[in-house]
Amino acid sequence: MLKKWFVAMLGAAAMVVSGGAFAQKQQAAPLGFYVGGDFGKFDIDTEDDTAFKILGGYQFHKNFAAEFSYASLFDKNGIEVTAWELVAVGILPLQNKFSIFGKLGFAKWETDAGFFGSEDGTDLTFGVGVQYDLTPKIALRGQWQRYDVSDENADLFSIGLIYRF
Repeated sequence: MLKKWFVAMLGAAAMVVSGGAFAQKQQAAPLGFYVGGDFGKFDIDTEDDTAFKILGGYQFHKNFAAEFSYASLFDKNGIEVTAWELVAVGILPLQNKFSIFGKLGFAKWETDAGFFGSEDGTDLTFGVGVQYDLTPKIALRGQWQRYDVSDENADLFSIGLIYRF
């Protein structure tokens, strides 16, 4: 009889503890301005190179932000590819500090091949990623982003840090 009572009390305690965890309110990231940087690998055609991006953004809703950034995507064999971009960011919080996001916007890219000339254009860019909030002010990101450079699909795989003000 004592064992049955003990098991019943443990079961009731487990339900109380798990119910509190289930009802726990998600902590939203603070709204406002942020800056950040990404570092990764840029693939275009059969070539790849190390890339970096510097960005600034404003999160005006828990699910929406806008970002402006400069990216040095490729600098190899006398060819340089850079881009300025403006994107809208849709954010979906999944857990307390973890979220997924999608980007959609425009990138003004430029290729410079030195003596062989240069080319530029403005095209659609889009991507997806995941974000983990280390603290309320600092977040870690991993993402993939697609660019259309000279009618070539180009991909940026990167990790980055975000600092919120």
